[in-house]
Amino acid sequence: MPSVDITFLVEFIVAYVAVYYVLTSSLNLKAGVTGIPDFGQAMFFAVGGIVVGNLAARIAAALAGMDPSLVIAENTTTLEVLNSEFFPNRPLESIAILVVAIASALALGGLLGLLASYPALRLRGDYLAIMLLVTAEALRIYTTYSVWLMGSTPTVGLTLPSLLAWTGDPGLASILLTLAIAVAVYIYMERLYNSPAGRLMRAVRDDEDASKALGKDVAKVRRNAMVVGSALAALAGVLYSINPLLAGSSVAAVSIFDRMLWTFWPWALMILGGMSSNRGVAIASVVTGAAILGPIRLYKAELARLLRVDALGFDTDKFAAGLEFILIGPLILAILFLRPQGIIPEPPSRTLPEKDIEEIKARTAGQTGSETPQGEEEPPASDTEAR
Repeated sequence: MPSVDITFLVEFIVAYVAVYYVLTSSLNLKAGVTGIPDFGQAMFFAVGGIVVGNLAARIAAALAGMDPSLVIAENTTTLEVLNSEFFPNRPLESIAILVVAIASALALGGLLGLLASYPALRLRGDYLAIMLLVTAEALRIYTTYSVWLMGSTPTVGLTLPSLLAWTGDPGLASILLTLAIAVAVYIYMERLYNSPAGRLMRAVRDDEDASKALGKDVAKVRRNAMVVGSALAALAGVLYSINPLLAGSSVAAVSIFDRMLWTFWPWALMILGGMSSNRGVAIASVVTGAAILGPIRLYKAELARLLRVDALGFDTDKFAAGLEFILIGPLILAILFLRPQGIIPEPPSRTLPEKDIEEIKARTAGQTGSETPQGEEEPPASDTEAR
């Protein structure tokens, strides 16, 4: 077994955990809180990768005085020039491009979620899950062979722009940025889950008919959950693509549309942490990323050789390539058998403290029972009161 670079391993795991938390929390908002079984999560995640690899690179080429079409026509050569001459020496432009990339990914992810919400309003359960899975697969096939989006080499994809090269250490800078955004998403989710909007989402999930009977717009609630959740999934795609430790030097449709990594593993993390539990998802992301996904992605070939799978008749290289596929099934089964509610079950909604409720009731009662305003006559007493 080769020597392990502890610093690199820690940085990789931290970045991986942060990206997976953002991606899984977006799924938790749709599936855990609102009850929309989204098995097309990789589709929204891929939006972020495509925006960074295509749109951000085209903007940089235009600012550098180059033809933006060269990003596709001569991808490797063009990006080598941008990554060595433009991004290290143009910090303001690089920051602006990064902001535009994040905003564009949020907008496009939200738009795609809005489009996907229309069948979500008409389909339920397994039918909706299969529809979203098929849609993601169709988009993956289209993107893989679409030259104007991902270049002419589907398995290689597009060379990624080094948007943080101006910092001197783009790996560390991307980790800090990803971690900061993950913390912001955690705080946002905590506030959303305990807000009236979050309680309404859970009400729609638990009893849609009762929500309709109370005058709630169920279609709007499901649509909003799809838009916000899909936008956050696209944001996770951006964070993955700007990190050289995770995405490497290029991004391809076959990697960013990987259903196992970007759809089924987030489902496993959500089930492990506890559906509709923000804290549970965060803990599951840390535990699984640090103990399973991070080390396996880095050292799965060495792990396969260490386990001596060849003695059992397995091909070592193929076993290593499918290690994530092999582990996810037993993990989900173990969770469902041993702790189906997850590490941290869904907490009850936090409402106002009883003291505040009593104060509000007292003020309301005081206003109702206040004296009649001066200048107005009191109503005459009834005969019963007179007697």
